Amino acid sequence: MDIFEKQQRIESINGIIKVRWFIAVIIIGLGFLLKIKYFGWTSGFSGSSVSAYIKLGVFGAVAFGYNFIFWLFVRWLARKPIEKISDRVLNIMSVLQIIPDQLMFTFVYYNTGTVDSMSFVFYFISVFLVSSLYRSRGIILTGALAGFLYTGLLIIEYQGLIPHFNTYQGVTLFGSDYVIRGKIVTFICYIGVMTFVSAFLSNLIRNREKKLREKSDQLSGQTQKLTVQTQELTQTKNYLHEALTKSDKARGELERTKADLEKANLELRAKLDEVEKYGEVTTGRELKMIELKDKIRTLEQRITELEKDKN
Repeated sequence: MDIFEKQQRIESINGIIKVRWFIAVIIIGLGFLLKIKYFGWTSGFSGSSVSAYIKLGVFGAVAFGYNFIFWLFVRWLARKPIEKISDRVLNIMSVLQIIPDQLMFTFVYYNTGTVDSMSFVFYFISVFLVSSLYRSRGIILTGALAGFLYTGLLIIEYQGLIPHFNTYQGVTLFGSDYVIRGKIVTFICYIGVMTFVSAFLSNLIRNREKKLREKSDQLSGQTQKLTVQTQELTQTKNYLHEALTKSDKARGELERTKADLEKANLELRAKLDEVEKYGEVTTGRELKMIELKDKIRTLEQRITELEKDKN
C-alpha cells in the first residue's frame, strides 16, 4: 500500500471504531430495556433475571473492552510516521474489525432467541462497515462468514447441542423444520443482497476515489509544470531586468559620450574658425608681399633700364 492507501485504511478503521461505540450502546441499551420489560421491575431478581443481566454486562464489557483496545492502538498508530506503518499491521487490524464483531453478533443473536429474534440484522452492519476497508472479495468473505455463523448456530441449536432461549415467554417458532429452512434461505438471500449492494457501493466509491486521485495527480503534475514555467519566467524576467538595467546604463553612457562628442565638435569648430580667420589674414598678407615683391622687381628693372639709358 502506498501512503494514500494507508491513510485511507487508518481513517476507515478509526471510523469503524467510532461507529462501534454507538452500536454497542444501542445493543446493550436495547437488551436492558427488553429484559426490564420481560422480567419487570417488581418481580424481584430471580435467578434467570440475574443471569440475563450478567450476560448483558459481560457482553457490554467485552464489546467496549476490545473496542477500547482498538482505539488505543489507532491512537498509537497516529503518532507514528505513516510511511513506517507496515501493511501487515494494517491488514491484521482490518481483519480484527470483522471477526470479533461477527462473533459478538452471533452471541447476541443466540441469547435473544435465534429464529424468534430479529437480531440477525446485526450481521448486515458488519458487511456494511467492511465496505469501507475492502473491495468485493473482502466484502464477499465477510458475508460468507456471517452466513456460516448464522446457519451453523441454527443447525447446532436445532440438533440440540446447545439449548434454545425464547425471545418471548410462551411464544416460540423453534423446532419446526420448515421455519429453520425458511430462516436459513431467507437470511442467505438477505445477506447476499446486502453483500452485493455493499460491494457495488464500495467499488463505485473506490472508482470515484481512483478517478479523483488520478485527477489530483494530473493537477499536481500540471502544478509542477506551472511551477517550473513560473520559475523559468521569473528567471527570464530577472535576465531581462538585468539586460534593461545594463541597457539603461549603456544608454546613459552613450548619451554622455554623445554630449562629449558634441562638446568636442563645438570646440573643434571654434578652432577651425580661428584657423580660417588666421588663414585668411595670413593669405592676404602673403599676397600683398608677393605684390610688393613684384613692384620692387619692376622698379629695379626700371632703374636698371634708366641707368643704361644714361650711359
